[in-house]
Amino acid sequence: MKETADTTVDHRRLVREGYDRCAEAYAAARRDDDSEQLSALLHLLSDGSKVLDLGCGAGVPIARALARRHRVTGVDVSERMLGLARASVPDARYVLGDIAEVGFAECSFDAVVAIFVLFHLPVEEQITVLQKVWSWLRPGGYLLATLSEEEEDPYTEDDFFGTRMYWSSLAYEDYERFLQGLGYDILGKRIIGHGYGRAGGARDERHPMVLAQRPPE
Repeated sequence: MKETADTTVDHRRLVREGYDRCAEAYAAARRDDDSEQLSALLHLLSDGSKVLDLGCGAGVPIARALARRHRVTGVDVSERMLGLARASVPDARYVLGDIAEVGFAECSFDAVVAIFVLFHLPVEEQITVLQKVWSWLRPGGYLLATLSEEEEDPYTEDDFFGTRMYWSSLAYEDYERFLQGLGYDILGKRIIGHGYGRAGGARDERHPMVLAQRPPE
């Protein structure tokens, strides 16, 4: 059930503990994803590219697909999720931490992906993350991110894989204007679903996925 979030809620703790509790169930559902979410990005990257996976979760299917040809760094707030990721995708490097708080050197990555993760932050922190991603990307680097169609005030749900979870979002048009204001070129957009493949019982969802590029110098 969806409910307005208490303004005093510790969203970091709620998300961290929620994913620790549902790690195995969520990972099993994501493992069935067949929507080829990376298809727009993969053909743009040379072998051995450095790719940052924000909110990597258990590593499947995103980090696993990236690691076949690229050097992957995964970041996640859930220690349990990272334990599963290390087992499933041992060739990647992992960082335990909140994506709004981690730091990397400027121009460190050829691409950054943020799949089904930004909406777990308050919108002001989402904006901060997108600003930092710009600095982490090398000129000519790519951002692939799932966003939201409609603006929604912060809320929580108690039925996310049996645990409580936090959500918040801007409208897609606001995200796009912000990215363009930073200097990104928007290369493409498509709508994807919930990311659980054809899992029975999962409600339909619509998530805009944007592919953007920091222009080459």
